[in-house]
Amino acid sequence: MLRYAIQNGGCDFEPASAWTTNAQQALTLLQAAPDAKLLVWNPQNDHCEIYPQHDQGELTDKIEHTAYARLMAQMRTVAKPIVDAQLQAQWYLVAELAVLSHQSPINTAAALLALTVQRVKRTSSAPGQLRGLADQARCWLLAAHVTDLQLVATTKPLATLLPYLTAQSTQLDVCGGRSRAWQLAHDALVLSEAPVALTTLELPVAWELLRVAQAERHHDGRC
Repeated sequence: MLRYAIQNGGCDFEPASAWTTNAQQALTLLQAAPDAKLLVWNPQNDHCEIYPQHDQGELTDKIEHTAYARLMAQMRTVAKPIVDAQLQAQWYLVAELAVLSHQSPINTAAALLALTVQRVKRTSSAPGQLRGLADQARCWLLAAHVTDLQLVATTKPLATLLPYLTAQSTQLDVCGGRSRAWQLAHDALVLSEAPVALTTLELPVAWELLRVAQAERHHDGRC
């Protein structure tokens, strides 16, 4: 079982708290210490990871004027009637995950669409359903030869695909192998919920967004 602790900024692997198997306890300590990092230790193989926490303001600046920001703007246009604070928080988390892991606009758009369709249909957050939506969105964009430029220049691909996916069955086929689009959508969903199910996160960079995720959950001035 994983053990968690926090490390104060400027320290070299010096736990500032006792090791605990309670992830939520460690998260509470992390949120209370602005410069702290999360330590995760696996006693079975004696492997330890250190996860520094990103600053929300710096990430917002990094995303601004990028394809990720433009994709969110396009989604706000095509999904305007159903956009609420929680969905927008999930979109921002997708963009933050995407910019940190250098994801393509196609994968990012598919993740945004999957989360949006799930909200429209009010379906459960079962991993299979979300992955089906993300995989089908990505496959459709690729099959239609939609380019990155088209995604950011016009709302047409997203405006066409959103109602198409919404009309589909809740049980969609998933693609084999790794699904980056689903990983983005899944981790954004997990980070948007409290308590955060840490061990279900797919992308390593998601562990670096725990403090940002708390700010996004409180919507922190997003509009």
